[in-house]
Amino acid sequence: MKRIIYPILFLVVLLYFTGCAHQQYTMLDAYPKLYETPPASILILPPVNNSTAVEAKEYFACSLAEAVGSKGYYTFPVEAVFTVLRDEGLYDTEIYTPEILANLYKYFHADAVLLTSIEKWDKSWALTSGTLQIDAKYTLLSTTTGEIIWDFTSYTDVKLTSDKNNLLASMVESAVKTAIEDYFPNCLAANKETMKEGLPYGKHHPSFGTDTGNSIPTGKAIEIKISK
Repeated sequence: MKRIIYPILFLVVLLYFTGCAHQQYTMLDAYPKLYETPPASILILPPVNNSTAVEAKEYFACSLAEAVGSKGYYTFPVEAVFTVLRDEGLYDTEIYTPEILANLYKYFHADAVLLTSIEKWDKSWALTSGTLQIDAKYTLLSTTTGEIIWDFTSYTDVKLTSDKNNLLASMVESAVKTAIEDYFPNCLAANKETMKEGLPYGKHHPSFGTDTGNSIPTGKAIEIKISK
């Protein structure tokens, strides 16, 4: 009996893993609604800052337009949009109802809105190096249906190092880099890499429609390492 069962079990396991090996999680599998009605324009909304860093929201927000635009989407001027949202009392809104989305479509004619949340913004520095960790979530909502048409997560570690021979100078330089001057360029690099790996091409990109079979990172998430 065992001589019959063991070969059968082996065959079942072999077929299972062979089938899994040929399965691919593609962009089309992950985001069918994005391909069904691809948005041409995206309205970037103020990020939700769940981190402990007060300054994170502004730096992160300013880097989103270029990153999203690089994938072939028209983005509205962030500062102008934020001014309007402040006037309308929506700047700190975290939940966008169908009614709010309909109004955003009415006034901006945006096909979709990008919601982002900063989950972590931690900075630290040692003697000759510093680290900035940025964890963020991204969600794209259709302004006409209110449905989620794209979502992604990124975990970014930015390593800042110094080439100075002087130890004190290295410490100061590292702290300054981590605290001030590298916030925007590092946010931009993180967001560009996120969009590069996770966001399908938009209508204004020459490669639009060619990435349906591209594989998507496991869990719709990516770990990013940036060294300076």
